Amino acid sequence: MKLALLLLVTTIIIISSTSITLQQRSQTAYAFPCVGDHVKEYCLGYHDGAIQAHKDFTTGRDLDIDQHNCIHNTTMYCHGYNRGYNDEADFLG
Repeated sequence: MKLALLLLVTTIIIISSTSITLQQRSQTAYAFPCVGDHVKEYCLGYHDGAIQAHKDFTTGRDLDIDQHNCIHNTTMYCHGYNRGYNDEADFLG
């Protein structure tokens, strides 16, 4: 009986501490938020920006959007690119 109670208390403590640890990590990014009037261009830019941030992270470069100017011809693509890069940097950072 004492062993079962000890296991129960230990499990509760582990679950509580894991929950507290996860709550303390603040994150502003949301997974792939493809929204807007021009969804296709935005989503393509978002995807490309996230890929670039991941490449920067894996190669040891600074996670900084300013080192990658968006040269695509649509504003929505560039908005998506910047958001995707920043979200991925937030996830990785």
